[in-house]
Amino acid sequence: MYAFLASLIFVAAGEVAPPPPSIPDAEVVRYLRSNELVEWSSAMRANSAGETRVKMGQSILKTSGSSTPDNAPKIGGLSETAEQLKARTQKMIDEGNAQIQQALPSLTRLRAVAAARAAERTKPVSFAVDVAPAVWNVALTQSVVRLQKQARDLGYTQIHFIGSISLLGDGKLNRPEELSADIRSAWSKADDKSLAPVPAEGYAYIRGVEKAAPSLSKGLKPAAAPKQVAVVWAEYYAVTSVGSRGLLFLRLADAHSMRLIASEVAYTELGSAAVPAGICQVALRDDRSFLPRLSEGGDWVLGFDRASDALGSALLAHLSVTQSKVGVTAAPYVVIVAGGGPSSSEGVRAKWLAVTDTAPAGSIAFKVSSIPTVGDSVDVGQLSLLIALPAVAK
Repeated sequence: MYAFLASLIFVAAGEVAPPPPSIPDAEVVRYLRSNELVEWSSAMRANSAGETRVKMGQSILKTSGSSTPDNAPKIGGLSETAEQLKARTQKMIDEGNAQIQQALPSLTRLRAVAAARAAERTKPVSFAVDVAPAVWNVALTQSVVRLQKQARDLGYTQIHFIGSISLLGDGKLNRPEELSADIRSAWSKADDKSLAPVPAEGYAYIRGVEKAAPSLSKGLKPAAAPKQVAVVWAEYYAVTSVGSRGLLFLRLADAHSMRLIASEVAYTELGSAAVPAGICQVALRDDRSFLPRLSEGGDWVLGFDRASDALGSALLAHLSVTQSKVGVTAAPYVVIVAGGGPSSSEGVRAKWLAVTDTAPAGSIAFKVSSIPTVGDSVDVGQLSLLIALPAVAK
């Protein structure tokens, strides 16, 4: 539909719309409807039969090009003259060309239809999130309240908060007790009954045996089914090399499937009573509609490559969960936050990879690709994070 509208715009402007890029015949069938597939198959058979007949006639002419009445092919006891041979093979070639020409209109039209649909499905799309600045206490409260609502709506009756991680300007991973205490305090103020007590042994990821669900502690039984037990943790990433201004993520995962279910993000400053300047803008330019096509291709769960940047991975996890139907495995995060392991890669069909890319001043950019468990890496596009400062009045 969009390709058709685009063509109308070109016509209105007095220009001829460029045709969409052609695609191989082997891919055409992926973009045709059932009735079109019947027409395509019939036309392809006719075209193939025509090509075979043309090649046969040309082959006879080539191999019998020097035939004379003495050495011409014989039928019964009769010899075929060179003129008769030429006439017979030319008729064969003409009949083959006629079959090809008869099939050509259908093939040309259906190739164009498939190319237009392919271009529409693989057109560039963008995913964007604007995160307004918030003072630390407000950012905590808002994130907690929104995540609590999602947990209730999804039917979780038991929620375990397993801790926090932070990555500040020094590039060192920490598990700040202060951040965990702030989250627990905000959670209890909003709902003092939904958070499960910390087990005596503490939290640690314990991998399930023979495809069984993992457990969150030696003293806790694994979840018996999805949407019963939820796992919650916090992540904080500084967006500047100096100071503690950054992004606070609050995540919720299913303890049975170890799949990320919900994600909240806030732009704030760790422990500060001041509101950070500007608005944080996160955008993913998906050059070939990778995420939408992946969402349509079944239940995909992705992990993260070891070389993927921590902030880039965090942003991709948020966008995947909130802007598409692509799943993200939570097991590695649980291991990083709570310890234990090793984490399971069960169900993971590909991995995100975000590596730092050149970016204008005041922004951070990542080149994003996806690496399937089987197959070649797919270039997705660019992920960017910009802190848009307010305009200064003159």
